[in-house]
Amino acid sequence: MATLAAFVMASSGCVCVSNTGRSGDIIFTWNFNGQPCALVPDVAQVSVQIPGQTLQNNGVYGCINSGTAGIRLLNFRAGTYDYTISGQDSRGVVIYQATGKVTVNGDVAMDVKLLPTADAKGSAYLFWTFPSSSKIVDCSRIATVDVSVNGALITSAPCSQGWAGPGLSPPGVYVSGIFPGQNTITLAARDANSFFYYRSDFPLVVNAGGDVSENRTLDWAVGSLPVRWSFSNGASQLNCNQSQISSVYVNLRDSSGQYVYEGAGTQLPCIATGGIEGATFDFLYAGNYTLVVQACDSSNRLYSSDQTNQPSVSVTAGNFPVLSSATPITLVPITGAFCP
Repeated sequence: MATLAAFVMASSGCVCVSNTGRSGDIIFTWNFNGQPCALVPDVAQVSVQIPGQTLQNNGVYGCINSGTAGIRLLNFRAGTYDYTISGQDSRGVVIYQATGKVTVNGDVAMDVKLLPTADAKGSAYLFWTFPSSSKIVDCSRIATVDVSVNGALITSAPCSQGWAGPGLSPPGVYVSGIFPGQNTITLAARDANSFFYYRSDFPLVVNAGGDVSENRTLDWAVGSLPVRWSFSNGASQLNCNQSQISSVYVNLRDSSGQYVYEGAGTQLPCIATGGIEGATFDFLYAGNYTLVVQACDSSNRLYSSDQTNQPSVSVTAGNFPVLSSATPITLVPITGAFCP
């Protein structure tokens, strides 16, 4: 009958011995601070070093071998051996490591917990919601959330992957390879046309070899702009009907000189629903804009906002003022100018 020949405790795990006999195999299995290989993608290879012993492939193996996170080393003479097991990244830098002793008196299996070194990186699970008071409170309009770490885009995830709405338990977006210490994370939510509605920039402290979880309510990246207009014939102010104008063209030029709309701008009815002469532009990126408003009367004369000192307007993220709050912009006929 086989009997238990030895039982040894090592600093990095337990040793269980079977198969009575003096020589035997050493079977190492490993984890990385309690995490399996699948959750530490930065570990490209595992080095096993036993002083005085020559191992196959110089002791460098994959994280998974024959379907197991570990390696079987064959035919060791009886005795006690020192070992160092290191998880290395693609550059060969040691990011996890464990040292200890193992005693061979028959086959011996040891489960080794490798701990992160100062060069190890961390990871994060990221979740998000949107402001409860907003017009977009779920992923119905948001297609993708871009995740950046320290200014570098890491992934573009489906909104639902991290959407932590009421009663939901999404998997979250897992980001690995984050340097230990304080990092800046950016979450930017956009629709299918790549228009961004929400954004959040926040600090996140990550520990070497560890992971953290963060649930953020994203902030608005956009606001709305109410624009009202009136007309002047040089002597008095006129409304749409008095000016015989049925539609107005509005364009906005951002601080980089780019126009929001093509050509003369977006065409709008001169009189909005509710009888107010104006329009509200929803979901504009926050910032300063130059406003260009033009119109044609029934005689095809061109009316325009001030072309020399073009009106300047400002959009504040998360601010959605009502149309009636806007100060009307006066359009005047341009001498000798007619609409095409």
